[in-house]
Amino acid sequence: MSNPSPDSPARYRLRFLLQEFDLPPGQTLIGRGDDCHITIFDPAISRRHARIFVDDQHAILEDLGSRNGCRINGVPVKEATELNDGDRIRIGTQELVLSEVKAATSQVIHRQTGSLCFCGSCRAAYAKEMDSCPHCGSTLRGPNPLAQGETDPEEDTENLPQDRRYASGPP
Repeated sequence: MSNPSPDSPARYRLRFLLQEFDLPPGQTLIGRGDDCHITIFDPAISRRHARIFVDDQHAILEDLGSRNGCRINGVPVKEATELNDGDRIRIGTQELVLSEVKAATSQVIHRQTGSLCFCGSCRAAYAKEMDSCPHCGSTLRGPNPLAQGETDPEEDTENLPQDRRYASGPP
């Protein structure tokens, strides 16, 4: 990876669907839990699924023992692995793209953290803060299997009905 300039540290950003998340120096937790920096409401993602550690020169992905694992460009992650600009990171059933920020010339305001939910109609993921699905316009959010007394999807994803296996909503 190349740095934006010899004097400045590398900066990284994750792109997920319609959102981008700046990765600050240190660790960024990704998962389904409320304690994560990036929360994705998807039953195929563990509460604490993965972490990305960023320092002045590198971004490193580590799987935290999740049930469904992580992949970088289709290759399963077995140990802490350095990320490169443009790498596609698959966490559960979701894909995120890492980009190295070359210069701070963008006028787009990026959030550092956020939460996603799924549309109850078309099952597309979108920002929890949005009033309706940007794909189909529906205001119906997917059901949260835990709120309806079903088993924890992290413990037993095989027993969820096929039509609800990937649908979830905010807690």
